[in-house]
Amino acid sequence: MKTTKNPLLFEKHDPVFPLENIQSPTIRVAKHTHKRETRDLRRKQTAAEAIKGFNKEVEIYGFTKGQFSVIDIIEAVLEITGPAHLTVSTWTAATTDVTSVIKFVQAHMCTTSRWLVDYTFQQRSPELAKRIRDVFGADAIRVGKNHAKFFMLQNDRWDIICPTSMNLNFNPRFENFMLRNDPDMCQFHQSIFDEIWTNQKSTLATQKAGVIERHFAKEM
Repeated sequence: MKTTKNPLLFEKHDPVFPLENIQSPTIRVAKHTHKRETRDLRRKQTAAEAIKGFNKEVEIYGFTKGQFSVIDIIEAVLEITGPAHLTVSTWTAATTDVTSVIKFVQAHMCTTSRWLVDYTFQQRSPELAKRIRDVFGADAIRVGKNHAKFFMLQNDRWDIICPTSMNLNFNPRFENFMLRNDPDMCQFHQSIFDEIWTNQKSTLATQKAGVIERHFAKEM
């Protein structure tokens, strides 16, 4: 009986870096020094209103009804920090929101940026992925089986991190976010990003959907 070779087992591909192989420290102990404010922000209509009073000593945890997006929070935080490097992890992004980030660059509010997106992002939004690379450079995007959603804004005075339920698009839904200035937490996330960027070729994010899927099929 003649059998055919499984292409997933025998075809040669560029190496991919599975996210579960990350070797960065898995446990870090940090002393909680922030004053935490929990806010029901469903009646606040703007992100600027929602984060009013935020500073290096105040952490804000809030709920929204989706009346503003994570990009609005980024813009409001940039008004506090001044120009900063933006790190984004998201499952998906909308054209309007990426356009807003590009406007931040043009206004010299956002200096550089790195994006970790789901491996289906190239298939769903190829033009959007191209725009990110065109503006932030060919090395700006990495892909993974990613559903983690957060952003960081960092410069020589601030290390802000914001874990959130929101993707980088507008969703009129019940959402949450936590905003804090935390160098240790930023370093923890940054070390993971650094490892992904070191071990995965930037060209993977530019491939067609089928090629990317074959890369990640090897992880199964």
